[in-house]
Amino acid sequence: MGCKGMFAGLIVVAALAFLAVGGSSVASSFPFREVAPGAPVPAALLTDYKTQQAVALESFRGHPFVVLFWGADLPAKKRRSLQALRDLLAVRPFLEQRKIAVLTVNAQDDSSALIDEVMGKAGGQFRVFLDPEQTLYGKLGIFVMPAFLLVGPDGKVAAGMGYSHDLAERLRGEVEILLGEKSREQVEAELHPEVVEKSESEKKADRHRNMGLVMLQRGMPDSAIPEFEEALKLAPDDAVSLVEIGCLSLDQGKPEQAGRFLAKGLELAPDSLRGQICQARLKGGAGAVEEAVADLQGLLLRNARHPELHYVLGTLFEKLGQMDRAVAEYRKGYELLARKDLLHQAD
Repeated sequence: MGCKGMFAGLIVVAALAFLAVGGSSVASSFPFREVAPGAPVPAALLTDYKTQQAVALESFRGHPFVVLFWGADLPAKKRRSLQALRDLLAVRPFLEQRKIAVLTVNAQDDSSALIDEVMGKAGGQFRVFLDPEQTLYGKLGIFVMPAFLLVGPDGKVAAGMGYSHDLAERLRGEVEILLGEKSREQVEAELHPEVVEKSESEKKADRHRNMGLVMLQRGMPDSAIPEFEEALKLAPDDAVSLVEIGCLSLDQGKPEQAGRFLAKGLELAPDSLRGQICQARLKGGAGAVEEAVADLQGLLLRNARHPELHYVLGTLFEKLGQMDRAVAEYRKGYELLARKDLLHQAD
């Protein structure tokens, strides 16, 4: 091989290495080179970020635990690590219910300012550890960042996964497999359900619903309503369109109509956050303000970073005459909305 060919080869190798660790959004099936499922987790000392005390990884043995290794030295890696932390926050109640400890390890010696920034934006109160001199990083052979490591109560590697759009679902599935709650076949079937071809009518309903959502994003609710109505003509059980018409009816001062649409929408999709928020608004408008507040405070446990949730809670506190609490919720909603706009600009 001539010098020119060798140089080209080195460029390709360097590019691949960068994609693996820094720039790719493609997940690796197993992001560790030096260990494999079933192997003991190597001994290592971590440093508690807050207390600066040394903590042996061995001390977590006896119960299953999850470790998220993350870094933020590159913009793309920072965005992915932030999303991984948010995914971990979403699945945290599931893990806590099963008494699974959660560790987050900044594995690339990022600055304190950068660590504080990422953890602040993630919104979680996770315990953060440092990996002095990247000792554990090297022993595991991490080549994808961020990377999750799931360890069984025997201290052996149960699973590992790199970044992907379905991190929370994949982590939940691996935990269910570890604890014997589900088989791998069951988890795989849930992660990759058989795709059923939609009818032309269903496809048209999807297009109308999606156009309605676009109109809402553009601040054109009057144009959105006909799109949702067309979607419902083609797919009467379209929960999203039902909820959206319910919420928009509420905006138009039509509480009875709003109640009908919201009731059906939430019957089909009881976990719809948008529907639950509008249902609380409906209750508040009917005089059940304290009940509506209690409903929204319950939703805050898992949706603390949702701007509309804080805004509506602010309006309810205002109705109760609790102005300090109302202002605090308004401020929180504004800050979250502003932060979301900044993140979109960064992307």
